[in-house]
Amino acid sequence: MSQMRNMLRGIGCDRQEPPGHILRRLDLAHHNLYPHTTATCLYGVLGERDDGTWTLEFSSAGHLPPLLITHDGDTRYLTGGHGLLLGVDADRSRPYATESLPARSTVLLSTDGLIERRGEGLDAGMTRLRQHAAALAREPLDTFCDELLTGLAADHADDVAVLAARLPPPHPRR
Repeated sequence: MSQMRNMLRGIGCDRQEPPGHILRRLDLAHHNLYPHTTATCLYGVLGERDDGTWTLEFSSAGHLPPLLITHDGDTRYLTGGHGLLLGVDADRSRPYATESLPARSTVLLSTDGLIERRGEGLDAGMTRLRQHAAALAREPLDTFCDELLTGLAADHADDVAVLAARLPPPHPRR
């Protein structure tokens, strides 16, 4: 995975293209270097527009969707831009999506190790994550992440990673 991550960084830095195009380039490299293997990946670019609003432009290769948590605790998965795992069909184009993000919201990316439980469907784990994240919506970001890990991954043997970004309050009008 570290080699894939480094290839993705190189491609993403070298090309100023939509996330679906970046993931397609990664898939082509993956196909040539690691035939007969698959991997999941989510590539996203968080950006601020001139008017002070924020967007997430992203593409997923079989990865869990990002979770959006508003400051008020509303949650929803960002399900656009979802495509096949890397290594399945390198010739297929990759979808991508752009989502507008509310001020003071949190975008959470995580590995499936955070939510998967033996003998339980993935939907149950995704619901549990939404509920837990909603209850922590107004906590400082470090507390938010620590509490998610403590509450959901404390007794889990699988690898777990979380990445969270908290957006600033709205800019005052000029």
